[in-house]
Amino acid sequence: MNIRKMAVSPKTRLVLGAVLVGNLSIAAVAWSVTGKIARAGQEKRGRKSTEAPIAGHGKLGQDIFLAIDHRDLAGVQALLKKGGDPNSRNGLEFTPLYIAAASYQMDVMGELLKAGADADAESNYGTPLMFAAATGNIAGATILFGKGVNVNAVRNDGMSVLMMASYSGNPALVGALLEHKAEVNAKDDLGDTALMYAARQGHDKVTEMLLGAGVEVDTVDNDHKTPLLEAAKVGNTKVVELLMAKGANVNAKDAHGMTPLLLAASYNDSPETIRALVKGGADAKATDSKGRDVIRLAVLKGNVACINELSVGTKVTRMSLNRNPRQAVLASLKLVQSSMGTFGNKTSCVSCHQEGLGRMATGMAKSKGFTLSPAMTLPQDGRMNGVLMALKPLHEQALKNSEVMKQVPLIEINEVNTLDTWILAGMSAQKYPRNAASESMADVLARQQSKDGSWTMSLPRAPMQSSPFTFTALSIQCLEAYGTKKETAGRIERARAWLAKAPAKNSEDRAGRMLGLKWAHAGSVDLKKAAKEIMADQRPDGGWAQLPGMHSDAYATGQALYALHEGGGVAVSDAAYQRGVRYLLRTQDEDGSWFVNKRAIPANNYFDGGFPHGQSQYSSFNGSCWAMMALLETL
Repeated sequence: MNIRKMAVSPKTRLVLGAVLVGNLSIAAVAWSVTGKIARAGQEKRGRKSTEAPIAGHGKLGQDIFLAIDHRDLAGVQALLKKGGDPNSRNGLEFTPLYIAAASYQMDVMGELLKAGADADAESNYGTPLMFAAATGNIAGATILFGKGVNVNAVRNDGMSVLMMASYSGNPALVGALLEHKAEVNAKDDLGDTALMYAARQGHDKVTEMLLGAGVEVDTVDNDHKTPLLEAAKVGNTKVVELLMAKGANVNAKDAHGMTPLLLAASYNDSPETIRALVKGGADAKATDSKGRDVIRLAVLKGNVACINELSVGTKVTRMSLNRNPRQAVLASLKLVQSSMGTFGNKTSCVSCHQEGLGRMATGMAKSKGFTLSPAMTLPQDGRMNGVLMALKPLHEQALKNSEVMKQVPLIEINEVNTLDTWILAGMSAQKYPRNAASESMADVLARQQSKDGSWTMSLPRAPMQSSPFTFTALSIQCLEAYGTKKETAGRIERARAWLAKAPAKNSEDRAGRMLGLKWAHAGSVDLKKAAKEIMADQRPDGGWAQLPGMHSDAYATGQALYALHEGGGVAVSDAAYQRGVRYLLRTQDEDGSWFVNKRAIPANNYFDGGFPHGQSQYSSFNGSCWAMMALLETL
């Protein structure tokens, strides 16, 4: 029996994998089985033309991917000995070497290369070296350097290996790339250089190395931003100082008339950054395109520390709020829906942000009496139903046959949990009715549970796809909403036990624990303990931060507040909750968004989904959704 053929055709598997990953360029490859679109993208970058890859193509390819995901060296060796193809491709064009390089499996890399793996295999996502750079894997990159790979390879959005390495921030890897003559001033399709990526992420050592290698300090992107503007916006003081020391224009203006000082006053309450910019010659009287100076912008956002730094002899302790919760929700809801519509109009893809968290937020708004736009909801409902029905035959067969289960799209890189949880959670929030298709998806998700009771991911993309607590919580909710008794029996109890005992490392973990325990019907002792842990993380400004060394932001704050009320039963009138609400109200932009700096590995090629904040638009979209949900609780 041909299990692969029985499960679903290679063409359909490729299409489904592309649809689920939420990436425009891969969806285009999927639908263009003739390879025309793939070849056009490759030729755009001067690369050799190849046919579009087929999902799971290559002898024992899917088994090799699964063995790598399970970190099973002996399994990989056995499969290669049986004639397994080391150059197999999955539905996203990845080869096994991509995953081994990204996941620090140097022993597996060695076996694959020894078996004939192409060290420079190209795809829309780059090459194996790009994947090593994405996770800062200097050891894996060194192996690839020894094979003479192209250090200046670029993917279809123009992002280079050096840009990816500068984003991930490993100085040793950046140094090695520079030694191998990586181009320091190359620009991607948005006009960003490696220095832009390093500055945005606050990697001061990498910034210093790039400056020493002759990178242009005042390079300008398509939005007229410079590295200094990027660093100032997110409060990376050390990077700000390094750039100014190399002569960066401290009064440069972006397309919206914002200078580094104006951005710092608007988006982070860092007196150190303000102090450094003023010392470097920043014009404190400069105004934005609406005529607002630095004090006015700081006042609008309630950035008290900045105001106190700039206003000699004046101490401000509290700011007035420009919107109430309902007004803030209305402004954000309009923008979120618009972006969801834009995303859907530009691509047929289904994503974990627009169709997952976005549908959770808009579904909650609908339950609170807000009206949703049919132009957004109807096409989105159609896409979701289409995905469910397309996957239904495969899911139903996978539940009967373990060999078919191996053909579920993206299971080979452990992406079933990260996608299906958000898809089903969004459906639940929108009151999507239970049917055979949603049940089969939930039951396949149930089978992905780890032995310890959790649901995990293999390649984290922080913060939305980084925490097993989040995916365990979402999985519980999805199984409760759509799973069958046969598949869910005992799983929720095991998940609850894991959630109660596993050590939480950050704000995302603690919020996920809180929600998961609630949805798993945990006892009051565990719930109170989880709520206390979240409360302990609240900052003096009223917000929460994703990590201890970061500034407070809307993502962590909205998520923490939502978890406290939804999971912990903390009243919205509670003093801590109200401090969080005030933080959200004063940090919201006039357009209804909240800015959240991107932390995720830029695994997907950049795609403009119609939300503000450029490359940080998806993290800002997610943060805005959590913030909106927290504010909706107060209504």
